[in-house]
Amino acid sequence: MIQKFRWKFISLSIASLFIVIFVTIGSLVAVNFYQDHQEVDRVLNTLVQNNGNLTLNNSQDIYKDKDFIFNQKNPESIFQYRYFTVSVAPNNKIIITKQPEDFKLSKQDIYSKAGRIANSRFKKGMIRLDHSNYAYQIFFNDQGQKSIIFLNTSLIFTRSWNLLRLAVFLGIIALLVFASILIITSGKAINPIVIAYKKQQQFITNAGHELKTPLAIISANTEMQEMIGNESEWTKSTKEQIERLTNLVNNLISLARMSETGELALEKVNLSEVTQQNCKDFASLVKQKKLTLKESIQPNISVLAEEKTLKELINIFLDNAQKYCDPDGIISVDLRKNKLNTYAHLTISNTYSKGKNKNYKNFFDRFYREDESHNNKKSGFGIGLSMAQDLVHAFKGKLKVNYHNEEIHFTISLKLAK
Repeated sequence: MIQKFRWKFISLSIASLFIVIFVTIGSLVAVNFYQDHQEVDRVLNTLVQNNGNLTLNNSQDIYKDKDFIFNQKNPESIFQYRYFTVSVAPNNKIIITKQPEDFKLSKQDIYSKAGRIANSRFKKGMIRLDHSNYAYQIFFNDQGQKSIIFLNTSLIFTRSWNLLRLAVFLGIIALLVFASILIITSGKAINPIVIAYKKQQQFITNAGHELKTPLAIISANTEMQEMIGNESEWTKSTKEQIERLTNLVNNLISLARMSETGELALEKVNLSEVTQQNCKDFASLVKQKKLTLKESIQPNISVLAEEKTLKELINIFLDNAQKYCDPDGIISVDLRKNKLNTYAHLTISNTYSKGKNKNYKNFFDRFYREDESHNNKKSGFGIGLSMAQDLVHAFKGKLKVNYHNEEIHFTISLKLAK
C-alpha cells in the first residue's frame, strides 16, 4: 500500500514538472515563432513598399522595434534575406524580374506556382519551392504591373526550430534526471515508514495469535460453568463477547497477512458458482433469524480474482447484511454483467430502515461507529468492510455503497475474465 502511494506521488510530481516545463518552454518557443512571423510580415511589407528592393536605407522599419526578449538587431541583418520578384504580364506570362546572383531555383517550378498564385484570390500566403518555405505577397509595381514578391522564410524560422528541438531534448533529459532522483530519494525517505508499517503488521499478527490462547481458555471455563449448572445470562453474554472478540482477532490477522503478502495472484474464477455456494452456506443462518434471502444470479460469470479470498469477500458482505438487516427483513443478492460486458456487478443489499441521513463514506473506515462515545449498545462496523475494500482493490475492482428505498446496497464491480 505504501509503495502504491509512493508511485502515485512520483507520477504526480513528474506530471507536475512536465506541465511546468511544457508551459515554460512552450511559451518561449511560441514567442519566438510569433516574432519570426512578425519579421516575415515586416520584410514583405518593406519589399512591397520599395518595389521589391531592400537596402540599408529603406529597411529601417524592419528593425524599428526591439524584440520581446533580445535587444535591437543589427540593421545589416537584412543581407541574410533571400527573395526574388516576378511580374505578371497582361497575357499572364510570368517574368522573373529580380533574383539573387546565385539563384538556383527551378524556373519551371516558379512559373507554375506563380501562375496559380496570380489567379488565386489570396494576396498573401506560403508555398514550398525547392525544399524551402517561401512567403509571398501580391502587389502592383510603380508601372502598375501585377508583381509577386517571394521571401525565403526557412532561414528566419531556423532559430525557432532549433530552439524547439533543443527545448524538447533538454526537457526530456530534465524529466529523466528528476524522475531518477525522485525515485532514489523517495525510496530512502519512506524506508522508515515501511519498516514501521511492517513492524505494525507483525505485531498485529503476533498479538492476535497470543490473544487466541486466553480466549480459548475463557471459552472453555465458561462452558464448564454451564455444564455444572451455573448457566445464566452472564455466561451467555460472556460467550457472545468471546465469539465477537475471536472474530475481531481473526479479521485483524487476515488483514495483516493480506498487507504483508501484497498483491494477490489473480486467476479466472466462476463468480456465479462462488456466490451461489456462499448464499447456500448462509441460508440456515438467515432462516434462523427469520429473514428472507432473495437471489438473482446470472450463470457462468467468471472474473479475475483469487477463489479463497473471493469467498471471504462475499462472506463479509453477507454477514454484514444479516447482522444489520431489519427484523423480518429481506437480503438480496444480485449478480449480472454490465452492458458493455466488461465488468461483473455483484450487489448485496438488505432492508435497513435506520439508514437515512448516514455518511456512507465512513462505512469503510476501520472500527467506524456512529456513536463517538463507543457505547456498546450502538453497533459499529468493525474492520470487516475495511478489509472488504482492501480485497476489492487487490482484485483491481471497484466498491461502492448507496441507500435508497430503505435498503442499503453494496456493489462490487470486478473485471470479467476472458
